Amino acid sequence: ANRGIRNDPQFVLKVEDKNGTVLEKSSPHPVEVLSEETASVMTSMLQSVMDHGTGYPARALGFTNPAAGKTGTMDEYADAWFVGYTPSLVAGVWVGYDQKKSIGPGMTGAAAALPAWTDFMIGAGRGRPVEICAEAGMLATVNCPEVTTEIFTEGAEPTEACTVHPGPLLKPAGPGAPTDSRHFDEHDTEIQRPTPVTATGARPDGH
Repeated sequence: ANRGIRNDPQFVLKVEDKNGTVLEKSSPHPVEVLSEETASVMTSMLQSVMDHGTGYPARALGFTNPAAGKTGTMDEYADAWFVGYTPSLVAGVWVGYDQKKSIGPGMTGAAAALPAWTDFMIGAGRGRPVEICAEAGMLATVNCPEVTTEIFTEGAEPTEACTVHPGPLLKPAGPGAPTDSRHFDEHDTEIQRPTPVTATGARPDGH
C-alpha cells in the first residue's frame, strides 16, 4: 500500500496551545523494507487473489475498488483471517476464540473474515478526500504552507477557501470519487524514500 515504505504509527500529529501555536509536531520517519519493484510485484500477486482467488467473494459482496489481499485459515478452523489494502487504506480482520478451538466447519478466511473486511472497506470508501489547510481547517489554496488530506462524508466537507492564505484552490471543490478508487500505480504525491547512508571515508571495495 505504501510501495515498500514503512512509517511507524503516529498517535499525536501535533500539539497546539489555546492560541493555535504549535508546541510540538510529529514527523514521519520512513524506512524502506522492500524495494519499490518488489512491492509492486507483491501487490500484483495479491490483486489476483482479490480478482480471481479466495478474495473474490468481496467482489460478489459489492466491493469494486482496486485492492490486494490474502485470506488465512488455521488448522481445524481455529482462526480465520483476511488482510487487504487499497492505495490508501490497510485493514485486517481476525475471527476466532481466545483459546484455540474451532470456530465451525468450513469457517475459512474467505467465509468468516472476508465479509467483515468487505463491509468495513465499503463503508470507509464512501467518504471523499479533501485537501485542507492545516492551520485554518479550510479548503487548501496553492499558498497554504502546510496541507493535510482529511476524509469527509458527502456534504460534510468544508466549502470555503482558506482565508489565512488566499489564492486559487489547490484542488477544485465538488463531488469526488470514493476514497480508494485509484489504481495502485496512481499517486497524488511522490512517496519520500529514505536516503541511503554511506559511511564517511569508506572505499568502494569495502576496505
